[in-house]
Amino acid sequence: MDLFEKYLSALPKKTRLSDVKLTILKRLWWTDDSDFPKPWVSSAELLELTGQKYFDRRTRELRDQLGCDLESSYIVGLSGHAWRLKSDTISPPMDREYLTESQRSTLFLSHNHTCATCGKVVAAGVRGLQADHKIPLSRSGGNELANWQALCHNCNVGKRRACENCTLDCYTCSWAFPEKQGVPVILNLPETTLKKAQQFSDTKGISLNEVIDYAIRKL
Repeated sequence: MDLFEKYLSALPKKTRLSDVKLTILKRLWWTDDSDFPKPWVSSAELLELTGQKYFDRRTRELRDQLGCDLESSYIVGLSGHAWRLKSDTISPPMDREYLTESQRSTLFLSHNHTCATCGKVVAAGVRGLQADHKIPLSRSGGNELANWQALCHNCNVGKRRACENCTLDCYTCSWAFPEKQGVPVILNLPETTLKKAQQFSDTKGISLNEVIDYAIRKL
C-alpha cells in the first residue's frame, strides 16, 4: 500500500469520498513522498481539474467533515488563491451543516434581503444573497441560527479571504459582526479635507471614524 492509499484508509469510514473530493485530494497530495507540507495548488487549477464551480466547498468539506489538514492562502507566485495539504494528520471531523430552505428564507427575510456588510439589496442565489457563518466552523463557530448572517456573493468571498490564516478574535471582526464593529470602507478625500478632519479629531480627542460619522449625521 503506497502512502496515499494508506492516508485514504485512515479517513473516517462513514463519510463517502466522492469522485470530486478524491480528485482534489490526489492533486493536493501531488508527490508520492512523506514530505509536508505539500506544494501549493492554485484554485484555478482545481476548478479546471474538477470542472465543478463549487470545488471550494468540497475542499472545505474535506477539511471540516473528513478532518484533512488543509490550508488555503493567497499565493503571489500562483497569481491568486491556493490550497495545500499541511500534513497527513487526520483530525476529528467537524460536521458542516447547512440551513434548510425554510431557515434560509427566514434569515434573508430578517435581513430584508440586504447584505449585512455592504448594504446591497439582492435576491438569493449563487451570485446573489448567501447564508454565511459569522464565526467560521474552522474557528469553532457553531451552526446555531445566531451564527448565520446574510451576505452578498462579493462580500462572502471577501470575508472568506479575510478569514484565511487570521488569528484575530472573531468577535472584534467587522466581517463577522458589522452591526457592532462597523463596516470598513475606503474613502478618497482631498488632502485639505483630510487635514481638517485630522485637526478636528485632535482638537476634540476623537477618532477619524467618529469625525466622519459626526459629519454624516449632520447632513
